[in-house]
Amino acid sequence: MNDQIICPHCNKPIPLTQALSHELKEKLATEQKKELEVEKKRLNEEAIRWREEKQKEIEEKVKEKIELEIKDKKNEIEELRKQNNQLQNQMLDLNKLLRQIRSEREQEKFDFEKKLTQEQEKIREAEKMKYDQEYRLKILEKEKQLNDAIKVNEELKRKLEQGSQQTQGEVLELEIEEIIRREFPYDNVKEVAKGTRGADIIQIVKNQYGKECGTIIWELKRTKAWSNEWIKKLKDDQRSVNAELAVLVSGILPDGIKHFGTIEEVWICSFDAILGLITLLRESLIKIYGVKSLVSGKEEKKEILWNYLTGVEFNQRIGAILDAYSQLQEDVEKEKRWFTQKWAKQEKNIRKVIDNILGMSGDLQSIIGKSLPEIKGLDMLSSGKKDKKDKEIIEDEINKTLF
Repeated sequence: MNDQIICPHCNKPIPLTQALSHELKEKLATEQKKELEVEKKRLNEEAIRWREEKQKEIEEKVKEKIELEIKDKKNEIEELRKQNNQLQNQMLDLNKLLRQIRSEREQEKFDFEKKLTQEQEKIREAEKMKYDQEYRLKILEKEKQLNDAIKVNEELKRKLEQGSQQTQGEVLELEIEEIIRREFPYDNVKEVAKGTRGADIIQIVKNQYGKECGTIIWELKRTKAWSNEWIKKLKDDQRSVNAELAVLVSGILPDGIKHFGTIEEVWICSFDAILGLITLLRESLIKIYGVKSLVSGKEEKKEILWNYLTGVEFNQRIGAILDAYSQLQEDVEKEKRWFTQKWAKQEKNIRKVIDNILGMSGDLQSIIGKSLPEIKGLDMLSSGKKDKKDKEIIEDEINKTLF
């Protein structure tokens, strides 16, 4: 039996069994392909679902791990914050203590300087009282000399009124010479011969040691009118004898001068001011000589210095100075001991604070590591090398770090 069918595609006859076998194969292939596609799709979906589950599982584990790490970091940060607050509080206490110590020391320094000033003022007051007493005695002495001079001048006026003008001038000259010899026995008075050109009297001033300190020339005028020519003539006489001072005594004074004054470096005085003017001019010459002697005449200075050092006045002055100094030194020593004890106690408290700060800094360094900002000045605290400027630097750096 030879059953055949015509192929719908090529119009050729093909055996029936072959056609059925081919169709069956194609159908089976199509069904297998469909099944494979369905299975592949199912496997792909399962793979995708498995990946999504695994991804979710991994994400949950990572999330859990991250949350744990975040929690640990938060706890660590909280602990560091607490320690930082403690360090901040201790640094605030240190700053407060440093400010208190600085304030106390400034107050103590002020009190010490105030007390020292008061003690110095007491010494000055004591010296002033002594000087005032000496000055009052000198004033009384000068007043007595002035009164004596007034009496002498009154007697001189009386004598002058008794004779002629020339005789009165000679008497006045003799009276002035007598005043100089009586009141100032160390001085020399040179008489100028009558008719000789020059001043009426030449007075050589000497100190108590017999040393010549200068020269004063005197011109005496007893007329009814003043003449400026006297000044020129007396200045020429002064230059001729190389005198330091020139004095013109006149009963008639120029305008602007009541008792005594100067015109062109010449002293003018009335009769009743003679003794007072002599005293002032002599003391001026002696003082100037003393100043000049400071730069010359070492042997003379040795003698003067020796007489002064062995005198009663020097011993009294030294005794008063030593008494005041001893009392002042005793007071200073008492205050020094008190301050030393107080500062030692404060230094001990500061050392405790510094030790705690350094310990806490070491703890934070071991926990945080290099991320901890460096606090400038901690090395100076540990070494003990700190002054006022260092303390201010440390305070500023710590405040910057903490705040």
